[in-house]
Amino acid sequence: MDNNRLKYLLSQYTTRTATSAELEELRIFLGSDDQDAQLEWMIEEAWVQSAETETKVFGNRSDAMLAHILSAKTITRPLAKTFYRSYRAAAAILLLVLAGATILWTRQRKKPAPVATAQHKVFLPGSDKAILTLASGKTIELDSNMNGQIAQQGHVSLQTKAGQLVYKPQAAPSETAVSWNTLRTPKGGQYSLVLPDGSRVWLNAASSLQYPTTFAGPIRQVSLSGEAYFEIQPNAAQPFFVNTGETAVAVLGTSFNIMAYNNENSIRTTLLQGSIKVSRQMAHHLLKPGQQSLINENGTMEVIDHADTDLAVAWKNGLISFRSADIRTIMRQVERWYNIEVVFKGDVPTRTFTGDIPRTADLSALLRLLEISKIHFKLEEEKLIVM
Repeated sequence: MDNNRLKYLLSQYTTRTATSAELEELRIFLGSDDQDAQLEWMIEEAWVQSAETETKVFGNRSDAMLAHILSAKTITRPLAKTFYRSYRAAAAILLLVLAGATILWTRQRKKPAPVATAQHKVFLPGSDKAILTLASGKTIELDSNMNGQIAQQGHVSLQTKAGQLVYKPQAAPSETAVSWNTLRTPKGGQYSLVLPDGSRVWLNAASSLQYPTTFAGPIRQVSLSGEAYFEIQPNAAQPFFVNTGETAVAVLGTSFNIMAYNNENSIRTTLLQGSIKVSRQMAHHLLKPGQQSLINENGTMEVIDHADTDLAVAWKNGLISFRSADIRTIMRQVERWYNIEVVFKGDVPTRTFTGDIPRTADLSALLRLLEISKIHFKLEEEKLIVM
């Protein structure tokens, strides 16, 4: 089929203006054995063009049309049956944007080639898992299958359900009952937590949170390493503090995200709702919703007024996301979520990428998409080599 004709039919389909004859023509094409190469050519053409022209997201109608037709969730008309016969229905919906152009790739090859070791090990995404360290030093491994009470800390019962740890006070708090616990997620792990005051915390991979089993003093205080999203119960009489090294975030009741990984070049605190004050030595900034504080490696602090809040909490919402990020930035996320060591060999590409990949996708799906942009990978034992 002529490419212009195919683009026209896809556009007619996605705008719901296709005639019965046009729908039948498109159905026959998608059901044919030789349509893979042509669709892949269209994808790569749009990909390369986007890298050269810095196209805005969905700014090009043909790109938008192509994205729609390749999104399994958008196909609700008679073409769906044909589409799913050709491609695995279980394929993840992968959205990858290079330099601003959007391409949805939901298809997997009829003979997929997952990224694997010589023993055909597939690198799967992370899951709900963490290690809880009690005040006594005892450790408990947590996962999504654990349910019910797992420990008792003073007057507080510790219970788990579906990947969440909940602290349930059973009596009025007292100073003598306070003890400290630590929840740590490994690489390839995430977990959520309900603190004794009802505040909720989501821990990203390779992170840890230290907190008391009850908030009995004049302040509520926790310490974070890594990344977490917080929803804090308001209590003006007992303000909430999050400490990350020399940085402190003062909270009354609000929703915000802190990214403070040691291998990142800045500490980012992004406010979604409410009000927080970020302090670093003599610098203090009161953030409003939509703002982000950025503490650089030299200790200086700046405030971004119109931060990308969706990007900041994408991990909590099930996405690996990056905006104008270089390959090293993307690979740091890969290391944490897929629990694999990344090594760079040769010249590292300098171009940037923008995209959203479901965290449920296995590593091979992500790498196949990146390879379209001429970045190559290979596995050596437990290392991912970027070439």
